[in-house]
Amino acid sequence: MKPTPTRPVSAWLDDESGFRALAARVDRLVEVQAALHERFGQAPLTVVSLDAGTLTLRAPNAAWAARLRQSTPTMLQALHQRFAGIERIRIVTRRTGDASSRPAHAPRAAIPSAALRELDRLRAGTDAPALGEALARLVRRHRGAR
Repeated sequence: MKPTPTRPVSAWLDDESGFRALAARVDRLVEVQAALHERFGQAPLTVVSLDAGTLTLRAPNAAWAARLRQSTPTMLQALHQRFAGIERIRIVTRRTGDASSRPAHAPRAAIPSAALRELDRLRAGTDAPALGEALARLVRRHRGAR
């Protein structure tokens, strides 16, 4: 049995049409990222996708996204000079996780009974109706939590 000659992996992948299309798409996204970095280097943005004429960029937070959205006409003009087919820019923020995965806050310690009695006594002795009502709500809420 005669051994088959070895071929570099890149040559094998170049023969696959799906890989060639994917490689071309990635190359274009990398070129767009480089052009944006060249023109707007201070802006922390990442090219996410280019589908149906819409270039999607990711900003690290909502503040940067708002700032970048104001610059989209300038970005489009700069990109039109080098890349055809980009009709609009969409800016999204980086997802840091699911809202349900936020850490739970530790519950506050209960107000001691002696302190609640003193607050109730202060409520009874106050001449300010708004303060008296606020103290009454506070005492009622914390006595009910026990």
